[in-house]
Amino acid sequence: MATQLAFPYIITDGKDGNEGKNFAFSGNILNDSGTPISPYELTTVTTSQSARNGSDIESVDSVRYFAPRMYSAQNRAVTPRDYEAIVQSIYPNTESISVVGGEELDPPEFGTVVLSIKPRNGTFLSDFTKQNILTKLKSYSIAGINQRIEDLKILYVELVTSVYYNNSIFDDPNELKSQVIQALTEYGGSTNLNKFGGRFKYSESQRIVDRANPSITSNIMRVQMRRDLKCLINQVAQYELCFGNQFHILEGGGTVKSTGFTIQGSEEIVYLTDIPRADGLFGDIAIFKPAIVEGGDSEVVIKSAGTVDYTKGEILINAVQITSTVKGNDTVEVQVFPESNDVVGLKDLYLSLDLSNSQINIVRDTISSGQQISGIGYQVTSSYSNGSLIRQ
Repeated sequence: MATQLAFPYIITDGKDGNEGKNFAFSGNILNDSGTPISPYELTTVTTSQSARNGSDIESVDSVRYFAPRMYSAQNRAVTPRDYEAIVQSIYPNTESISVVGGEELDPPEFGTVVLSIKPRNGTFLSDFTKQNILTKLKSYSIAGINQRIEDLKILYVELVTSVYYNNSIFDDPNELKSQVIQALTEYGGSTNLNKFGGRFKYSESQRIVDRANPSITSNIMRVQMRRDLKCLINQVAQYELCFGNQFHILEGGGTVKSTGFTIQGSEEIVYLTDIPRADGLFGDIAIFKPAIVEGGDSEVVIKSAGTVDYTKGEILINAVQITSTVKGNDTVEVQVFPESNDVVGLKDLYLSLDLSNSQINIVRDTISSGQQISGIGYQVTSSYSNGSLIRQ
């Protein structure tokens, strides 16, 4: 007769347990004689910090991914794959991790390993958590190798798409827009994105939009990248923004766009733009004030405020004192156009599809519906930039 062994384990509600703060007592307190007593003064407990970092059970795909890596690591951190598996073990709240050897940095830092970690249900690690991870890593790493954890760098992918539909099949543009957003949201949560080394696939995203509803006949999609520049307010500072993807150069400038900010010595709102050089490889970053009237000329405040490397996808801003930003959290949003519509999260860049800052336009296809057989009156959507120097 076979004996069946029972192993007790805890089942939780996963993410549903997050944000819990108020707890009611539901147990028994025994006195010295073992008799239960009623805890009149312990009916409720309010914690100083709500519950967080809870997540659902690990998926089968995740187990398949990390199990062989944990086995191959053999409790030592040598290769990037080793670090990836070990950090996941010592810090289970890891959602994604980037490991870059110091020899790959610019300039190189030999003998150094740089880690970037995306926690679940959060964006940044606390200083305490960073130190705790680094301390535990010492038990696995080789002597003489230094580890450093850097804050997350998010590369946002934004879409500007016009979705054409046949209103004779489906005539609810608001519902159609919701279906398109839902389809793109599911794609944004897939294994292709929201991770280090992720890749936004242009053809796949277009196909997903086309299949969101049978009435959709086509979609014109423009892709743009964004990094958020965290400013040191009222401090003279230099800034560097790496996008890890080659920029598309617009003749006369306008590849680089930003939200507004103010600088020392002026209360007027200014913006960033680029001025391409003759070599087609580099450009100058300029700070300018837009024209007061439509069609007028913009005024350049600082002509050489930095440089842009179109090939590497890097923007360097010279020492400048920013006093305020139009966006909250002392942030300037910097937008560029990629040379390729397929965007990759290179090295320590965490790729994320930002639908909250994307534009989904629903356009009636008058040709497919038969309203305009000759094509006269058909609404054309441009596949290129809108020509504005300011991030809209």
